[in-house]
Amino acid sequence: MATNYLYGTVLTGEAVAANNRGENIGNTTTLQKVFLQDDLHTSVSAESIRFAIRYRFQLQGLRVNRSYSGTLGRLEYVDEKRAGWDPSGEVFVDDDLMGFMDAAAAAKEREEEDTDEGEEDADAAGAKGSSGKKGKQAAKPKVKGKTTKRPSPLSIGRAVSLRPYRGELSYNAVSGEKEKGKLSLYSAEMHTTEYQYSFGLNLGDVVDKRNIGHLVDAILDPPPVAGNHARFAYDFSPASIVLRLTQAHSPRIQNCFEHDEGRRTYKVDRLLQRVESGDVPAGELIVAGELVATPAGARLRELGATVLPGIAAAGAEARARIARLGGLFAAVAAPGAKG
Repeated sequence: MATNYLYGTVLTGEAVAANNRGENIGNTTTLQKVFLQDDLHTSVSAESIRFAIRYRFQLQGLRVNRSYSGTLGRLEYVDEKRAGWDPSGEVFVDDDLMGFMDAAAAAKEREEEDTDEGEEDADAAGAKGSSGKKGKQAAKPKVKGKTTKRPSPLSIGRAVSLRPYRGELSYNAVSGEKEKGKLSLYSAEMHTTEYQYSFGLNLGDVVDKRNIGHLVDAILDPPPVAGNHARFAYDFSPASIVLRLTQAHSPRIQNCFEHDEGRRTYKVDRLLQRVESGDVPAGELIVAGELVATPAGARLRELGATVLPGIAAAGAEARARIARLGGLFAAVAAPGAKG
């Protein structure tokens, strides 16, 4: 049976990002950074995006295993050991889409092995000059560990700034009464940019196919993606999006947006080349948002891609296409939609 995938690349709108922090340098709060095409770019971790998607499931009142308590500042589980995981029954949406791994049993085995090694070392030290058989005679049979895991059907790439980082900084002073001997001045790196990130979902590996629709909704309307700090507002929803429903095992649309330095905007030249060459069938693509109003958007329409002005319309189209795969996938159709 063929495997179906939903791939996507999201481009946010332009805004000022700050406080998705890396390690501090002195009294400067730094941004996480990566190199891309020999330029320095700021970045937001894939873990931050996954956390936001999972948190949206919680905000929507969906059945989640792991929830976050803002009051207590900690994670809480319904079934942390996944003892009740049963793919033939009802599953948690986050466990279903994002997978899990409980390595507690394996950790216990490692702990016992370390203890045994320590005892053998002590035996060996006390047995110098003797036959040296004491350690072997005292050896215990190894306890086999057991790891409960589910590989994640969902993969998410790190978000990378569209524009190279140019060293933007803000200088601030601590509010309130200043304490003698304590530094009251600090600076923070900022970056005015769009961010793009890509994702892929193996549709066949999702147990409850309704959860595919929940993921589409979360991608289109995520809560704040904060990373280590949430003291800034940055809209991580798509300003433009490219989706691909396919049986191909490679997305070929990953990070398809590029900064156009000359025109102070962006381009999708690599995507166009791949569609024009036939490496990416145009009929598999759904393109929506601000990209539609550009010459590249018009060209993609000419080539046969589904080009829609609204982001919500792209989500509805993706749901409808998946539902048309038939069988259990029919449950992915948007509420009220007809097959």
